[in-house]
Amino acid sequence: MISEVLGEAWDVYARLWRRSVVVAGLVFAVVEFAVALTRHTRSIGPTLLTLVLSVVGGLLVQGALVEVVRDLHEGRAPAAISAYYDRTRAVLGTLLGASLLAGLGIGIGIILLVVPGLILFARWTLVVPAVVLEGRPVRDALQRSNGLVMGQTGQVLVVVLVAGLIQGLAGLAIHFAFVSLPGFWAVWIGGTIASAITVPYLAHVLTVLYYRLTEPEQSVLPPDPDREFWRSVWDDEPPK
Repeated sequence: MISEVLGEAWDVYARLWRRSVVVAGLVFAVVEFAVALTRHTRSIGPTLLTLVLSVVGGLLVQGALVEVVRDLHEGRAPAAISAYYDRTRAVLGTLLGASLLAGLGIGIGIILLVVPGLILFARWTLVVPAVVLEGRPVRDALQRSNGLVMGQTGQVLVVVLVAGLIQGLAGLAIHFAFVSLPGFWAVWIGGTIASAITVPYLAHVLTVLYYRLTEPEQSVLPPDPDREFWRSVWDDEPPK
């Protein structure tokens, strides 16, 4: 399953890369601007605000990218970028609650014995698709994710860790390309571009993993997708 999920996620990324990069880039431009501004601050207020922006912005991007893949998977016309944000904002509170609860449980598990934390990390890795695609509340989303992953915890953990490693290494390489810029610009521009390019891949891995576990006989990509149908990043309606 590991190579299949990673490979199909790359196919999804390649199909949706323009739209995915825009969805992620618009949000991370704001998040990384805040990061750049507070890079050298010692004040707790701006630091906490930046942390909140990072968490909320990351969830907004993940949810929106799940919606992008759903439209492609179900053969619907691509929506405007703002529509994906709107859909995700409707469940953003649930996403935040589920992510905080999962993070707390995983953190406690890692602090205590490490292995339980890794197991929880794998079991709850599909919380975002469970909330966005199934409309589940916090506890139900955690239970749904746990139920989907149970029995394949080891493989799911490897998939997520490998995808995270790919994202991290690619992000570092992109950041390195901007080290010659002045500090603020290096952090803002480098961080925005790195996140816009790399975050969608991990988000697509999780969405592909969700569909693999819920629809094992069906590919995430339509059998004969109309490439022109998804040609433009900005079109509300498919090109005629």
